[in-house]
Amino acid sequence: MSGPVLGTIPGKGYYSEAARAQRLDWLRAHSGAPLDSLDGGGVDPDRLTGNIENFVAVVEIPVGLAGPLVFHGEHARGEIVAPLATTEGALVASASRGARAISACGGVTTKVLAQRMSRAPVWEFADIATACRFVKWISEQRAVMDRLVTTVSQHATIIDVDPYQIGRFVHVRFDYRTGAAAGQNMTTVATWTVCRWLNDRLADEQGIRPEMFLIEGNLAGDKKLTYLSLAVGRGSRVTAECTLDEETVETVLKVKPEMIVRAHRAALLGGQQAGMIGNSINAANVIAAIFLSTGQDMACVHESGTALFSMALTGEGLHATILLPNLVLGTVGGGTGLPNQQDFLAATGCSGEDGSARLAEIIAGFALALDLSTAAAVTGGQFAVAHQRLGRSRRVNPLRQAEIDADFLQRVIASRLGLGRTVTEVVAQSAPAGSGLVSELAARAGRGKFVGLLPLRLVHTGSGGPATELEVMVKSKALDREILLEASKVASLCGTSVAEAWHRWGEFTELKDCHLRELWAYRAPDPALRALLPRVYGVHENPEREIYLVVMERLDRAAHLLDVDGEPTGWTACDVDTALRGIATVHGRWLGRQRELLDAGWLGHVPGPTLVDKTRELWIRLADHNAKEHPDLLPPRMKALVWKLAEESGTWTSELEAMPMTLVHNDFSPRNVALRKVDAQPVAFDWELATVHVPQRDFVELLAFTLGHDSGAAEVRRHLDVHRAAVEAASGRSLSAAQW
Repeated sequence: MSGPVLGTIPGKGYYSEAARAQRLDWLRAHSGAPLDSLDGGGVDPDRLTGNIENFVAVVEIPVGLAGPLVFHGEHARGEIVAPLATTEGALVASASRGARAISACGGVTTKVLAQRMSRAPVWEFADIATACRFVKWISEQRAVMDRLVTTVSQHATIIDVDPYQIGRFVHVRFDYRTGAAAGQNMTTVATWTVCRWLNDRLADEQGIRPEMFLIEGNLAGDKKLTYLSLAVGRGSRVTAECTLDEETVETVLKVKPEMIVRAHRAALLGGQQAGMIGNSINAANVIAAIFLSTGQDMACVHESGTALFSMALTGEGLHATILLPNLVLGTVGGGTGLPNQQDFLAATGCSGEDGSARLAEIIAGFALALDLSTAAAVTGGQFAVAHQRLGRSRRVNPLRQAEIDADFLQRVIASRLGLGRTVTEVVAQSAPAGSGLVSELAARAGRGKFVGLLPLRLVHTGSGGPATELEVMVKSKALDREILLEASKVASLCGTSVAEAWHRWGEFTELKDCHLRELWAYRAPDPALRALLPRVYGVHENPEREIYLVVMERLDRAAHLLDVDGEPTGWTACDVDTALRGIATVHGRWLGRQRELLDAGWLGHVPGPTLVDKTRELWIRLADHNAKEHPDLLPPRMKALVWKLAEESGTWTSELEAMPMTLVHNDFSPRNVALRKVDAQPVAFDWELATVHVPQRDFVELLAFTLGHDSGAAEVRRHLDVHRAAVEAASGRSLSAAQW
């Protein structure tokens, strides 16, 4: 019975661009997929002879630079950066953090202890006695075997010939030095040459003839993880060590030495219980990433990733070592001759005949750096945050920028265009980048979907009239939980103390519900609020796809004093008063009506002033961290003031709660406030942090950014009177100047 007719891949054995294109066309027809990204081969096919068969395309993997790391090795010395080919976020950053800590304390010491490559053929004999005679006989042939190897390789040298008898089977491990090459192919050819001679002799030796022979019986552990390789070594056996002082461990790795060592002891027990071969955290990450960038055999990562990592307290702080017992690598042969891989070998000073020992030491140094950094991250709570992914009970189809076309915008803003008018063209524009904490967190949070600002020029026509152009800004919001996650990552990098406090209290901040709050603000029917907002053309909300989007006027064309670089300039006293009168209309409209605001629900989570007292540990820990990390911004006098405010927060936050509350912008700074060019009226945007608070909250925010260094109490009081009078006018209430 005949089987199915199989297709034939074209161009077999041909290394040319024409053959590659022919195979790609065949694959398109075979798969039914367009495969557009595979059109460019990425490498000259003529250079791939001996590296691959049926070449059709390349897969690009981004390469990042880790380090620099200071080395004091036998072969690696000075400041060295490592090319890490990876798509795993945080890997390069973590290895670089470990490198920074080690370098700050003098650097890493590295040494290649041995280098060997093994091949282990196996013979089967009639019985145990015959196998024993063979073991004795082969041990007497060493001189001949050494000579035979020299006939097929200038670089391979036999180190050991070690027989292992298992009943009537004899496995013989041949160990070689292989110079700059990894040596798998070299040792295979050398061992095959030796075994052909041995088998010819055995055919004439009465009573020792084998019944079976295999060139590899699996004792060598090639591309596998084995205890024998861990003990004896296969490839380069290389070690690295460093000593870190206590201050560096705390300031760079964000943990205390005794904490990281204690956690390491716990991890050792876990590894023993699991039956782990070796003991490391994630040395294989560095090994795989450098292997990829330098053309190593990726199948060897499994055995090469074995490591023994240890830490101990010293009088100076922390001592750490790592041993890579079987690092299978080379700097000649295989994929090391490809153009990009050759360049990265050259960039690390490892290309050519003398590079393999240097590359082994570089890998060991960066593996130690990564294990140290990851151990600190696990100990300090940073690891889970850095790798956290938002759990979803369903698959989400996120918004892509390409979707924001004429049809999409027509649906969102049709009611604002007028009857019969249709968006016919959408042209992307350039705009100055924004600044601010939430903007930065949102940009980091939106991986995989469009989040941020998109300036567009729309052309719309209809009703027989001429085409009209409209410049708009599309703002797509990240979810509050995405922003909270990014904030957690930042907190984790501030060390255990800050991370723990943020873990307890971060969910209670105004970041909660921030993606909903701004859309609610732009839908609000309140005329006082609408007068202060940008002109809004449409709001689009699709919870199923996690789309929260607003289309508004483009303010960088319509307003001035717009802060786009974090450095507000040009604000006069008159401008400040104008902005204060604008926000005062909103303050006055809702003054004393906080219950009504809260019951309406559009603000979402409202923490209230007294949350400061509940979360005082967070503010104290942030003050301690920033005073240590940024003493120029938070000198001792300012730190003491923050401590005092935190310690007394129970008193002053209760006083605030007793005052008349209102709707506040809560981020009323020049980043989010400008004056219109046409009529100099204020416009306030980015309402994602809006909440219920005293109206002076917005007053203080604006003046903190706009007052000059030479401003005094009298100027503050004058602005305060302007604000109070405007709130009085808007609310119809008389307000005590002294209390205000």
